[in-house]
Amino acid sequence: MELESIKALIKDYEELSIYTSSKIHEVVEEIVKKHSITFEQLCILRMLEQSPGLSPVQIAERLEINKSGVSIRVNRLMTRELIEKKKIDNRSFGLYNTERGREIFLEGEQKIQQLVGRWIQEVGEKDSKEFIRIYKKINEIITKSEIEK
Repeated sequence: MELESIKALIKDYEELSIYTSSKIHEVVEEIVKKHSITFEQLCILRMLEQSPGLSPVQIAERLEINKSGVSIRVNRLMTRELIEKKKIDNRSFGLYNTERGREIFLEGEQKIQQLVGRWIQEVGEKDSKEFIRIYKKINEIITKSEIEK
């Protein structure tokens, strides 16, 4: 592939990625403000809904931020009784959404599904599946390159 073609594809990818991410951020902004939480805290609620029992270390790895940054966010969510610690064994604990945390997650999820659902309907099932297949392939490449570091 020619250098100019690669540059054009990179530019298009950046613009699309930033635009779609900002649109998703916009639709949950109302929920974030309403419940006085941050976007990152909403992401933690989402993670815990999808993978209950994660540890702060696992959350830090998934968000690619340091453990102290996660601890601050987790402590604030616990203070607000949106998540709770549950003992897994004598040496470890997992984090779980409380009922209130789950309600906030569901509000955000509904907004995201409405927005992305419209995009998928307009694009069509076949092209949407192809997009996801390619996006997963890109994610595998990114993950592989990070492991090799």
